Amino acid sequence: MSQRPQFGCACCTPGMLPLYEHDPDAWQALLAQTHQATPLGPQSSVIFVGGTIYPDPQHLDLTVDAIGIANGMVIASGKIEDVREAMKPYPYVVRELVGEETLLPGLIDPHAHLMSSALIHDWTDLSPISNQYLDKGYDIEQIKAKICAAARKVQDKDPKEQWVTGFGVDPSLMKEWTDIVAKTLDELHEIGPHVKIFLLNASGHISYANTLALQAAGLAEQFPTGVLTEQQSAQMLKALPQLGQEQLLANLQKVFREANQRGITTLFDASIGLFKGPQEVDMMRQLAQTSSMTLRVGCALYGNDNNLMTWVDCYKPELTSDANSLFTLRAIKLIADGSNQGLTGLQSEPYHCCNEHQVPGVGAYGLFNYSPVRQLAHVMQIVTSAGWPILTHANGDEAISNVLSAYQLALCTIPSANDPLPKPPFPTEPAWAWQRHRIEHCSLLHDEAIGLMKRMAISPSFLIGHVGYWGQAFQSTILGEERANLLDRCASALKGGLRISLHSDRFVTPFGPLRYMEQAITRVMEASGEVLNKNECLDVEQALRAVTIDAAWQCHLDHQIGSLLDGKQADLVVLAKNPLKWKPEDRVNMRDILVEETWVSGRKVYCGVS
Repeated sequence: MSQRPQFGCACCTPGMLPLYEHDPDAWQALLAQTHQATPLGPQSSVIFVGGTIYPDPQHLDLTVDAIGIANGMVIASGKIEDVREAMKPYPYVVRELVGEETLLPGLIDPHAHLMSSALIHDWTDLSPISNQYLDKGYDIEQIKAKICAAARKVQDKDPKEQWVTGFGVDPSLMKEWTDIVAKTLDELHEIGPHVKIFLLNASGHISYANTLALQAAGLAEQFPTGVLTEQQSAQMLKALPQLGQEQLLANLQKVFREANQRGITTLFDASIGLFKGPQEVDMMRQLAQTSSMTLRVGCALYGNDNNLMTWVDCYKPELTSDANSLFTLRAIKLIADGSNQGLTGLQSEPYHCCNEHQVPGVGAYGLFNYSPVRQLAHVMQIVTSAGWPILTHANGDEAISNVLSAYQLALCTIPSANDPLPKPPFPTEPAWAWQRHRIEHCSLLHDEAIGLMKRMAISPSFLIGHVGYWGQAFQSTILGEERANLLDRCASALKGGLRISLHSDRFVTPFGPLRYMEQAITRVMEASGEVLNKNECLDVEQALRAVTIDAAWQCHLDHQIGSLLDGKQADLVVLAKNPLKWKPEDRVNMRDILVEETWVSGRKVYCGVS
């Protein structure tokens, strides 16, 4: 049996991200100092009244006049006089919503990566996505210009410290696919004689370096082209200046704020422990006790390395945690293949562009991290027997098929296709059904896979940016038109009886649940303006559930968040306009609706208006 444990999304590639040395005592002291400077504010008692208030995404025909919150919870909603009566024990203030202002349950991103986003936050962003929109003019010249601008900022440093680091390089989204090699970077003469360049590809499996950087890492003789895979990239990173604890904390705070700015109240980190194992869990637990944590964070422990048995033996899933806990462990994450845009997702047919573009060490069909498939099934059985829900990353159609085969072997007792389907809302028996196993990204989905997922109570979480940002590249270059139509089949999954969610996989795509909704509703490929398989478009109500109650359900948090029913947590968002009234022909895109306020457990963590 063999396993290649590091291929997956860019955020789940430890060898491709900066080195960070953790000092537990110094971290705790830093958090204490930060918390003392900005202590956690009190939970507010507020009655929101007016505007449009939707307390329950499962009943969007119901709006209420008012909603009252206190002690971090929803106290009551309904008619204003009833809410005032229920709020009498609490000294409350009134927040009057006016005009088109709309109050919704807090928005949820069920798959993102906090630590990796923080670690590269200060790098130069070389991706083709800016302010949530695809840059149609993205090309190699644009990348060169950004590198030169970054180089000018470091030229006054000591020559050893003159590094330009960038992330998000994506040849598949260039106007003309251009491969980058050391010579490309060496010819940037205006950057100066000492500047070393290291760039991370958006796929996470490839990086690029100029000759000076290769020399600094001792790689120049063996890898003169400057195109590096993960093992060499890990060696390169050892030559880079390390990130300090103060900067890591500052960057985490920036990531939290960016999420709050987009209306996110809960984020599910899909690979905690990837960088520092149990130390990373301790870091985040400590952070959650301070005012710096402005999100509710659920986590899946990274299970593709030697820490797996530590997670299984020493940790337990915290599915019934206290509602006020802002950091909880809720699943274990396994990575089955790579990324389709990075040509490493496992396909049943060769990539359409396999003769023109290759990834070093990867064949025309992509790759699978477990061989044979029963090895993945064995790992799954260990995890699920310990009571853990499983998130399994799978992008290619063959990878999804293999993952479902592994789930079948691991879960043992699977209903046959002839068994009556469980009645809504969703299956609770047999025992494995309550674990709510997931397939992450679940990009290229056949009808047979949807049926099997239904019978095994497995749900998909879609990286919907694949459609909006990469759809045209998949259709014309990477997969071809027929296979591209299988991408992110949201409507078919719902029709097949699955609960779905939409996510960012940040840093692969930016935060923005309203943007996820918009891309799922329109399925417009931003590079061409055309619609990719209109039969898979969601309506606005379905899209909202995918970033609220159904996302909460997938994360085992639907008893605490996802709606604003009485007794649930006061996680909410106030928007300048009503997204449920939005239409594709509107002048302002849904992603551009202003987030005015974001509240987590009754605390206002973001205000976007004066």
